[in-house]
Amino acid sequence: MRTTTIINGKGGVGKTTTAHALATGLNRTVVSDGKTYRDEKGNESKRYVRGENINRYKTLAVDYDPQGNLSFAFGADTINSPTMYHIINGDISIQDAIQHTPQGDIIVGNASLTKIEAMFSGDDIFEGLDKLKSQLQSVADQYTHVFIDNQPLIGGMLTRQSLIVADDLVVPMVADMFTIQGLARLERALESMQKMYNRDLYIAGLLLTKHNPRTVFGTSVGQAIEQWASEHETIVYESFVRESVAVKEAQAKKQSLFDYAPNSNPSIDYLLFIHEYLKRGEK
Repeated sequence: MRTTTIINGKGGVGKTTTAHALATGLNRTVVSDGKTYRDEKGNESKRYVRGENINRYKTLAVDYDPQGNLSFAFGADTINSPTMYHIINGDISIQDAIQHTPQGDIIVGNASLTKIEAMFSGDDIFEGLDKLKSQLQSVADQYTHVFIDNQPLIGGMLTRQSLIVADDLVVPMVADMFTIQGLARLERALESMQKMYNRDLYIAGLLLTKHNPRTVFGTSVGQAIEQWASEHETIVYESFVRESVAVKEAQAKKQSLFDYAPNSNPSIDYLLFIHEYLKRGEK
């Protein structure tokens, strides 16, 4: 089981959308068949590949953001349902907390997660950091991948827990002037976790979202991101995600992007990204 934390200290960069696409995309598709098909404007390109609908992967999404946006996109019940807080607190088993939705399995997030920050402090902090890991390990034989969606707060207990349990990190980001600042904060958190608790943790890659590679500003910032990635032994994924209203519409309809708008630009882009993500996991 590969556990990937989706992380960025900045909001609005597509963390939840990326976690949603990874979890639902891997549940339903493999993206290496190499077929060409037409984009939204009718142009055919070898860059586009369509996945095959086979059950090769089984994913679990963990919504570790008290806002519960990923849970909403899955169409899961967040009102009276257990979250990871109730699992860590011993109120319920992880098996009983997993919701089986048409899009896939998820442990939802809601405001109860804020209580985790107050549960562990002082000498108990490492017990708190280890709780999530031990719980997820108990279902390791059921899933090929776990994806953890986080709030945009890198130094918080919830995010630190997800760094402890992760095998790797995927960092969605937009190419703007604040990007490098966010990477510096992530770098400090990553180095701290590697030294203290998870020495094998690494960044699988940086994913540009809401991206337009034709803009001069986007290209220059993209070059700076490429340099940062090279210096930190990671990659910027060749795939990038273009902006489209289809993303928000699919989430509002509580549907997978691949079901709601399979021929949209972001659906195509995320399929290509998933293919790269799988290859990078073979590190």
